[in-house]
Amino acid sequence: MGKHGFKVLDADTHVYEPCEVLEKYLSTRWKEALAGSTTPIARTALRGGMHTYIVGDPKSGQRRLGSREKISRPTAPSADKRASGTPWGVQWKGPPWPTERVNVDSHARVADMDIEGVDVHVIIPTRGVNGFASADDVGLELAMYEAYHRYMADYCGPHPTRLKSIILASGRDIDGTVKEIERCAKEAWPVALFPITPVGMPIDDPGLDPLWARAVEYDLAVLVHPFNLSNPRSPGLADLWDNVFLERAAGGVWAGMRAVAAITGSGMLDRFPAMRVGVVETGHGWLASWAFHLDEVAEMTEYAIAHLSRKPSDYVRGPQFFQSIEMHEGEGTVRSIIELLGPDTLMFGTDYPHTECWFPKSVETILGWSTISDEAKRKLLWDNGASLYRRCQGA
Repeated sequence: MGKHGFKVLDADTHVYEPCEVLEKYLSTRWKEALAGSTTPIARTALRGGMHTYIVGDPKSGQRRLGSREKISRPTAPSADKRASGTPWGVQWKGPPWPTERVNVDSHARVADMDIEGVDVHVIIPTRGVNGFASADDVGLELAMYEAYHRYMADYCGPHPTRLKSIILASGRDIDGTVKEIERCAKEAWPVALFPITPVGMPIDDPGLDPLWARAVEYDLAVLVHPFNLSNPRSPGLADLWDNVFLERAAGGVWAGMRAVAAITGSGMLDRFPAMRVGVVETGHGWLASWAFHLDEVAEMTEYAIAHLSRKPSDYVRGPQFFQSIEMHEGEGTVRSIIELLGPDTLMFGTDYPHTECWFPKSVETILGWSTISDEAKRKLLWDNGASLYRRCQGA
């Protein structure tokens, strides 16, 4: 499989997790709790007559930049690839783009993987189910996460070596989360633990250590997708002047920077030397300069961080830390990170089927990068992702 002799693992793909699918996995008790929730829970339409949740206050990014005018945000992705801002101006096979079928039909997803030449997808929910971290009822949060896990077990089941997903881990109920990890870890589909912390709880909080211990025990990666990490809003959103352009441009990068600093400065990777952490969908061009900056700041503020066995930039070089690329940042930034930090950190990720993915030409584009060696491409397209998600290595 793969493409032109290169195996390919996509470290960052998604589903728009439909309410109608998740609720099939809820007991009557939790369906009633969902209907009677004191937290505002709305539904926004997906194509195909399904919906996804909006939990809490969705009002953000509503001002047009350069004015006081309020804007209306679209409720579903554009069907026209040319409207997405990516360079291909194509529509893929199967109407429309992206098709709602891949949310419920894993065979449709695998057909797309074959078109692009991808061996493995690691699947992350888009936002709806994660929002339950801001629900007043913590029991409902865990019930929704369990529903997602059962959905993924059934979804990935027909293609167990090609489709993988993540275990959603609540920072509000560690004991309940540990039990759910232990239930799911026996199955084939999970390859990572995905912490979802309440507002005010940092990723380095020692109360989360039992989660990291279970990740190590069950050979699960720890995955950080900063737009989903804190709820109900993305990190930094309150400072982005109520504009979605600023939110999308700066929010993910800032959240990624914050996560890298907290992970390296807290001693997490020393306390758990077998722990593997991946940061996805935050860009990569900033990573080397940020890592070197952290080295300096760690010396200046040694009193404010843990005792570290290495410099922050050395943790970022691996073998415990990995970060996905963003296709739009291009060949030059990938080459610069490889030159500055080494070849063992960056991994391929597309954000499929969201509008910023470059389907069906992502793999083809990377294989055409002439200034990056075949050895470095193999690490980028497969080896580094498989080193993070070690439960994919048999694929």
